[in-house]
Amino acid sequence: MTLESKLSSYNRILDSTIELWEAGGAELVSARQVSTNASVPVSSIYHHFQSLEQLFVLAQEQAQAYARKWSEERLDQLTGFSAGPQAFAAFFAATIDDWVHQQRRLAFAWREGQMLRIDGEPGVQMRRGWQRLWTAFWQEACDRCGLGDRAWIAERLFENESFAHMIDWRRAIDRAGLDEFARGVSAWMTGEPMPPAPWRDFAHAEALRAAPVVPSHDATTSRIAAAAAALIEESGPSGVTHRAVAERADLTLGVVSHKLRTKAELLQAGFEAVYLGSVTRLREQTSTISPTQANATLDGLANFMSEASRSQGVHALLLAVARDASLRTFGLQLRYLRGTTSQSLLTMLRPDRATPNHLEAALLSSFLSSLPRFHADDEPGNARARIRQAIDGMISLL
Repeated sequence: MTLESKLSSYNRILDSTIELWEAGGAELVSARQVSTNASVPVSSIYHHFQSLEQLFVLAQEQAQAYARKWSEERLDQLTGFSAGPQAFAAFFAATIDDWVHQQRRLAFAWREGQMLRIDGEPGVQMRRGWQRLWTAFWQEACDRCGLGDRAWIAERLFENESFAHMIDWRRAIDRAGLDEFARGVSAWMTGEPMPPAPWRDFAHAEALRAAPVVPSHDATTSRIAAAAAALIEESGPSGVTHRAVAERADLTLGVVSHKLRTKAELLQAGFEAVYLGSVTRLREQTSTISPTQANATLDGLANFMSEASRSQGVHALLLAVARDASLRTFGLQLRYLRGTTSQSLLTMLRPDRATPNHLEAALLSSFLSSLPRFHADDEPGNARARIRQAIDGMISLL
């Protein structure tokens, strides 16, 4: 085999892995599937890579190299451009939309990489590679708009909103709502009044109107759904099998298979339980919000988020909804009902101000949602302190 053909098969294997992350995520990526997609024998994978884990790390590095090239080309297009903060919103929205729709396979690769629980330094460096890429990008972009000292805010809002934008509802409204979100980001970073957001207000109202009915399961099916949700939280959708659910729920395989016959039905029930559990836990955490207990509330929130930093449930749900039209009943709610709890937090932090609108609540929700992923590789104590520090920094802008 020539050096050129070796490099060709090596790169095809890496690119095939990236493509499979877009198509179906970690659940779809196996040595056999990669070899089929790359048109190479399975033995070729183990010739180039010591293990699938090493393949995943190197495929993530390849995806980061592609993303870095894209981001650098985007910044190159700004050569000679320098403006005030009023220029930022349009660039922020366009960057998210172009990333999600023009670089969709890389968008999925990034999110799958955040879920890969590869231990040790290779895994940490793999995940932090994405952070370093976007930190550098947003620092330069913000510098050009006179917002260099606010780049960390932009980076965290980009981290979460570019995830939410992967969920399609109605393209025209999603895009208009993204523009409104970006104008809100700009207002937040500059201390300007929050602008109106009629597109997002409409989407919020539609999300309330179309909210799925909470499933009414019998006791056995509820146990199965809870077991499936726990497996999703721990290891993502790939961990959900009838046998694994039966063991977790302390039921026989026959009972689980009778109640929910297919893996798709198991995942549907599991995702429903993940969604409801996430909403319930957050509401419980903030149910006693009071201006007189602000510090205690924020300490509790930082603790809650640091404990959730390695949980995969909601992350897996977002990815599944972004891929699978049959799960779109969750999509509208995940994208546009964010901020109910954040609205209460904002009222607590600013008791002398008017009730915040849906846009500002969504901004706070987006910022907070990014923090567990940012600190997933920190020690729990460090994660809690750094999350609280980020919250305090955000509060200083309100």
